[in-house]
This record gives sequence, structure tokens and C-alpha cells, in this order.
Amino acid sequence: METERLTLSADCDRRLAAVEVSSRRTVEWTIGVPQAARTHDRAPLNLGLVLDRSGSMRGEKLAYVRRAACHLLDLLDERDRAAAIAYDDQVTTLATSEPVSDRMRTEVKQRIDALRPGGRTDLAGGWLRGCHEVAEQQRDTDVNRALLLTDGLANQGITDPEELAQHARELRRRGVSTSTFGVGLDFNEHLLEALAEEGGGHFYYIERPEQIPDVFRRELGELLTVVAREVFLSIDVPKGVAVELLGDLPHERDGSRLRLFLGDLGAGERRAIYTRVLLPPDAPGTAVVLRAELGYADLEGRPITAPAEQWFSYAREAEVRLVPLYEALLSRASEVEMATAAARALKLERTGSRSQAQALIVHSLAASAAYMPPASAAAYGDLAAEMGQGLSEEQRKQTHFQAYLKRRTRD
Repeated sequence: METERLTLSADCDRRLAAVEVSSRRTVEWTIGVPQAARTHDRAPLNLGLVLDRSGSMRGEKLAYVRRAACHLLDLLDERDRAAAIAYDDQVTTLATSEPVSDRMRTEVKQRIDALRPGGRTDLAGGWLRGCHEVAEQQRDTDVNRALLLTDGLANQGITDPEELAQHARELRRRGVSTSTFGVGLDFNEHLLEALAEEGGGHFYYIERPEQIPDVFRRELGELLTVVAREVFLSIDVPKGVAVELLGDLPHERDGSRLRLFLGDLGAGERRAIYTRVLLPPDAPGTAVVLRAELGYADLEGRPITAPAEQWFSYAREAEVRLVPLYEALLSRASEVEMATAAARALKLERTGSRSQAQALIVHSLAASAAYMPPASAAAYGDLAAEMGQGLSEEQRKQTHFQAYLKRRTRD
């Protein structure tokens, strides 16, 4: 099955660097994903549905979860396979992973419909059981993902966020990704985002139970359009040059190489990654080049790469200043920086460090305001004032989710 390849391009705010002093430049790496050539060209799905049935899920929450899970099964076909796990303080395998058939669909939907709320929340136990089911049937040509839904805090089994994020990271390296769905106001948004970020999937905040089916459909719709799996961006950093990644995205540094992990990408998607580059002084007429490589597996499991370069030429500082800045690019990068600052400030505010959270927003805004859209700058100014007084749980959840979306710069 031959498909169009992903593209990688680079641009920056100014292509000249000064001879006399260090220069700070912002680089935008843009990943373009082609539209699928034919709608039936898609990767098979290997899914693990992991459903919270703890006591806090009673009432309409669990009713909507049952409806969403059953609808998701209706949208799969014989190319796909699925497992279903329910958890409270006990983990129950409703169905081990098997191909989706009419018989399987009917039997699993009956078991899902019979779910009733139980006790405490062994989130880790349920999630890891679902990941195990996916891993047992893992194939290089499939999209292998666990879908974890919860409305509460992990209060049984493994509860440490760092330990759980490490598990998500290791599972992603082994080819099993995770998407998370937080319902209502009682879950830990920082934990669910970390599981999704380190796990190569998506995080969703679901304000009201009636939104659950639509959000499940959105995730499945994206999974059905995946054309590039296990996508990464690798940037070679020249000697003497410093490169900072904006957005707090999952990454690793190995010597002079910066490597970002972007998960699976769907047809027609566009991602923008921003790096801040500090260039040392050098002689006139010399140049520095940043070389990057986009890597991924196509629908047949074949490894594909796409290169891109960003050059910087050296000139006298007076000449450099005559070259106009690419302000639209700086505006986009500033939005990512401010979203990152907001996410960090929210962690401080939740622990009661309101003045520190407020100061972080104010300081970041002062550094970024010159290129931010006025409406965005005003919104962050309002957020700083609200943080000084303390946020409601609804404000925390909504602000956190909006910051997550902006940091990921997904179209």
C-alpha cells in the first residue's frame, strides 16, 4: 500500500546571526501529513478499553461510559481487535483481546451494559491490564493503544504520578500508546496528561457526562485516520550551539542530538514544533546549520525518514538588525511559551503557592507580550490576577486543558 510521505520544513524569525555577540533565534519545525489516498487505507486498530467503575462513577457518568464504549465497538470492523477492562479496587477483564466480530461485539456489549459502580480506584491496575492485553496482540502494522477513562484520583495500587508516567514511557517505547479521558472535576489532570504525553496518545477533559460519547468518537475518528506511527523528530545540535525545546513535549537528549516523541499522526494533520536557539559569535561569512530528521513507520510498518535544515549566516550586528523579524512565527511560539508557563503555574497554584504561580505568569507574559495577540495577552493577565485569589476546580481543569492543546500545536 503506497501512501504519500510526511513532510518536514523549517523556518525561523531571522536567518542572520551577529558576529560580535550571541544571537537568540526561534525555529519553527512544521510537520505536514498528507490526506489518505483512499478511505479504506487505514491501519488496523488494536485497542484496550479501560473503564472506571468506581463508586464515584455512579449515575449518569457510568451510563454514558457504557453507551460510549458500546458505540465505539459498533464503529470497529473485522480488521480490528479490542479488549475491555473495568476497574474499581478490583480489576475485571470483561473481554480479552480478540478480533471484532458480530458475536464478539454482542457479547462484550452485554458485559459492558451490566457494569455497576463499585469501590475505590485502582487506576494503575486497570490501565496496565489493558496495556497488557494490547501488548499480547501487538503487531507492527497496527495502531496499538489503551483508552483509559476515569473520573477520580488513583487511590489504590500504584498512585505515584512519576512512576506511572515512567510506565507510560516504557510502554510507548515498546509500541503501546495511551490516550486518557478525565471526566468531571475530581480526577488528577496532571497525571492523565502525563500518561497521554509520555504514552504517545491524547488527553481529553470531559466537563459533563453527556459529552463522553462525542469525545470517544473523536478519538476513534483520529485513530481511524492514522497514517504515520511512532513519529519522532531528531535535531542535531552543532558544537557551541544551545537548543531549547519549547512546550515541555516528551524528549530525550543524547549527546549532541535532541529527540522528540510525537506519537501517531493522522491524515491531514499538521504539527508545529518550536525551538529556541542560542548561536555563539563567529566570523563574517560563516554559517551554522541545524539538521533535523523526521522518522516514522508507515501503514506497512516500513521505516521512513524526511530531512530538513535551517541555516544561519553571520553578519555584522548592524546588518542583522536591518533584517525584519518574522513576527507571525514569534507570535505562534509565544503562545506555546505562555501555555507552558500556565501549565507550570497551575501546578504551583494547586499546592497553595498562589503568589509564585502569579509571578510565573506575570514574568512569562512580560517576556512574551511583544509578539502575542492582544486578546491572548489580556487573557493571561486575567489568569494571573485570578491565580492570586485562587482558582476554582473548574477553572483549573479548563485552563489546564486549553494549555495542553496549545502546547501540542495540533491542527
